[in-house]
Amino acid sequence: MNRDLSQRHSIHFKLGHIAFLAFVTLYFSSSHGAEQSSTRPPNIIVIMGDDHAQWAMGAYGLDAISTPNLDLIAERGVIFENAMSPAPVCSPARASFHTGKMPSQHGVHDFLSEKPEFDANWLSGQKLLSERMKEAGYRTALFGKWHATTDGRIPQRGFDRWLSYDSYVAGWRNQYLHSGTVHFSTDGERMQHTGVQARYLTEEAIRFIDDSPSEPFFININFVEPHAPFEGLPERLVAKYRNIANDIVRAGGSSNLPVRDSIFEIPDDHSEKLAQYLAAVSLIDDQIGRLFDALQGRDLLDNTLLIYTSDHGMLVGQYDLYGKTNATRPANFYEETIRIPLIVYGPEGLIKREQSRGELVDLLDLHATVLDFATNGEAESAYGPGRSVRRLLDGDRNVGWRTVQFSERGNARMVTDGRWKLVRYYQEDEQQPPQDMWYDIVHPFGERQDSLAPRPALRDSLIQKMESFFSQYETAEHSGRNMWSQPAPNAKTCPRFPSDCQ
Repeated sequence: MNRDLSQRHSIHFKLGHIAFLAFVTLYFSSSHGAEQSSTRPPNIIVIMGDDHAQWAMGAYGLDAISTPNLDLIAERGVIFENAMSPAPVCSPARASFHTGKMPSQHGVHDFLSEKPEFDANWLSGQKLLSERMKEAGYRTALFGKWHATTDGRIPQRGFDRWLSYDSYVAGWRNQYLHSGTVHFSTDGERMQHTGVQARYLTEEAIRFIDDSPSEPFFININFVEPHAPFEGLPERLVAKYRNIANDIVRAGGSSNLPVRDSIFEIPDDHSEKLAQYLAAVSLIDDQIGRLFDALQGRDLLDNTLLIYTSDHGMLVGQYDLYGKTNATRPANFYEETIRIPLIVYGPEGLIKREQSRGELVDLLDLHATVLDFATNGEAESAYGPGRSVRRLLDGDRNVGWRTVQFSERGNARMVTDGRWKLVRYYQEDEQQPPQDMWYDIVHPFGERQDSLAPRPALRDSLIQKMESFFSQYETAEHSGRNMWSQPAPNAKTCPRFPSDCQ
């Protein structure tokens, strides 16, 4: 009897010892897993609209537009009130985001139509953000518009997944169809999709998230909304705006910059076109909601940065114009053209939420910020002027941030301090002095007409800052001051054929 009792005690001890060891093993393995999870780089999704101006969004003050999902991530995340494009044309702006450099460094100054005559080996020798993200251990994907070189059919360096457009089937305008049949290149293979393409791009991005959950992902989604054509948007969305569009931007404006071509003049059906533009923004907002739900359903919100921005702004009736910097001759840098939305949503621990930041920031800063988060500050973007906004996202009280913002388009360059804006146009004859136009943004006329220069000290300071900045961030080969010696469209195509400058 005592021997049986002793045996039972021995068995219970062994079982308890085994259970204890299992508990210890489980505890330490789960603690190690939690540690790995906490130190794993965040997933990063950058969503870029096309021609989405800052003014056309609820979080930036347009109460009449319906953007509840964008407004939610702006309210709970960080909204940058003074975000601007470094180059208010599609191709150079996107090339700047992907390279971290100014157009006068990478060489893309104008719209690159996907035609053989525009091919000039653009971005040759430039290292892309996707390549840097691959080096940091990320799975990478691009969905939608590329447009930083001339052929979106070809998967670009550093992307594991590529879904862009095949313009050689139905012409480059086919990619801008908001609904209908759009021809794509999926990892270099031709395919087509019929439906609302923004929904399709979102679905494909979610599929990529599910492909390999063991690695962090970097996804760049590039919707063609709200770019023209201003037609074909879901009727359920357009109907919201038809009766109020003309109250949002009324016809009848003007400025002292001549219109480049009649195609940039306000159309007779302005209310319908503007209603379609606003509906396109609401369609993007729908996709933001779907992505947010997908991340929440997969328990990924705790380690994902969701970022929304645009390549540049857009005039949709302001100054009686439709277009952007290319709507006027010479090129304009109106606030509606250069100002873009920039919203960063993430969990506590990655960012300090519920912030509004007033610093001057741009797409080059976004490039540097993505790289900063991916490498935890180990990689720097010293090759360009971009500066990571991570400290701002952390909620630091800013001291020492830049006080001016720069932008360029070909031979035109801009600097602004938020009130005064200088736009300088360099001449083909280098012996001729540049033409300067000054704008006092707080003047009752705003940018409808240029102004006298500010007091000499401020005038000289802004000029010096512009010259110093571009002397550091330009190369002789790619400088906008030498655009006349560069391949089309930089030198010739857009001035001769303004309909190509979209």
